[in-house]
Amino acid sequence: MWIAFLAAASCLPCHEEIVRTYAQTGMGRSITRPTVENPVRQEGSHGSARWVSLWNNKQLIHVINDEARPMQWAVGSGHEGKSYLLQLGDALFQSPLSWYARRRSWDLSPGYRSDHRLSFLRPATAECLGCHAGAAAPIAGTVNRYAAEAIPEPGITCGRCHGDGSGHVAQPRRGNIVNPTRLGQAARDSVCEQCHLGGSARVTNPGKQFSDFRPGLKLEDVFSVYVQAVPTSTDRIKVVSHSEQLAISRCSIASGGKLWCATCHDPHREPVDAVAYYQAKCVSCHAQTKPHGDACATCHMPRTDAVDGGHTAYTDHRIRKPGVPKMLLERSTDLRAWREPAGALRSRGLGLAYAGTGQLEKAYALLKDVPGDAAVNDALGLIFLRADRAALAVASFTLAVEADPRNSARRLNLAAAYFAAGNLVKAKAQAQEAITLEPLLQDAYVLMAEIEPGRAEYWRDLFAKKLR
Repeated sequence: MWIAFLAAASCLPCHEEIVRTYAQTGMGRSITRPTVENPVRQEGSHGSARWVSLWNNKQLIHVINDEARPMQWAVGSGHEGKSYLLQLGDALFQSPLSWYARRRSWDLSPGYRSDHRLSFLRPATAECLGCHAGAAAPIAGTVNRYAAEAIPEPGITCGRCHGDGSGHVAQPRRGNIVNPTRLGQAARDSVCEQCHLGGSARVTNPGKQFSDFRPGLKLEDVFSVYVQAVPTSTDRIKVVSHSEQLAISRCSIASGGKLWCATCHDPHREPVDAVAYYQAKCVSCHAQTKPHGDACATCHMPRTDAVDGGHTAYTDHRIRKPGVPKMLLERSTDLRAWREPAGALRSRGLGLAYAGTGQLEKAYALLKDVPGDAAVNDALGLIFLRADRAALAVASFTLAVEADPRNSARRLNLAAAYFAAGNLVKAKAQAQEAITLEPLLQDAYVLMAEIEPGRAEYWRDLFAKKLR
């Protein structure tokens, strides 16, 4: 599948070796169809829920209590493990069960450990697939609805790092294809950071979506990433914090920006002997340093439990001295931009980042004087709603919906504000609009059950029927 796609894109005739070796990398296998894992059947429990993973009739089946669902996609290269997506209608959801390769065992997916009501209803959003898939086809304004071919390019494709290759195909030359090594530092690093810098919050610029990023741009041309202002010492790291970790390493600081991901990682192939390969990378800069073993990374880049990675450990890219505490790179009370966006967007971006991390007082202080767009008005509506100022919430959410009328989540927010204000007629109308836009938006049915308590069972049954 991968070779066929790249050949159709005309990469294969000129770059056959690179195409074939890249197809075997983790990025080249970022999403695949499910394959048999051993054990082929495993059972377990969590709270009051029983779960089963089994391979049956050439399909991977996950069962939660008495509900069985076939898995359509496996997300992850399999180095650490795989999570799985199921499709209900035109919506994609994440299974609560994942495969953990190093343990050779099935267990709960990351984030489910604290959820005692296991279900198949965690949405697989466009932002999620934006990093895991070469290309996905989300329906604009919805949480997790997709076109008929939901994931037309499962693996990360050449264009993710090299941009649109049509001009290069028509007239192959160095100047009409993006080579990250020839970009300025910010644009160069942005190629990797688009997926390997999760931060505490990501905020798109007005009128932009994450998929608008193209190699050659800086992230801030499309969206900004916000990280904790002061890292917290701990023995755990976040999965998608490689860029943060590397940036605070002495190696990176001393290099003056020359050290970046591709200094050590060849994105086109995985080393046959990883220990020897990475040891050579260390020695290339530290030739005068006498190593105390065969692998510098064993002590200076140890594998470390990930706070958000389930039962997995990842390489600590801080390149720390042994004995120096590792860093937990995740949300804290104070945030900062990884790189500051343009001046007019600074208050907006930081305010939306605080709103997204639940720090509403800080968010309001920054957003109250920002010119309102759909995202700003949606955030202000949430702030007012949490502060029990329903009328102001209605006004803000109304502006958000007027600017983005086909957005199901914003319709639902407006419905919640009308409900809080006691206007049940308008609350019902907006909730039903949200359901029309997104038939499997579970929270809309929950709200309808609250708006019409006498028909609560009807709304619960209606949602259940939609899932069949």
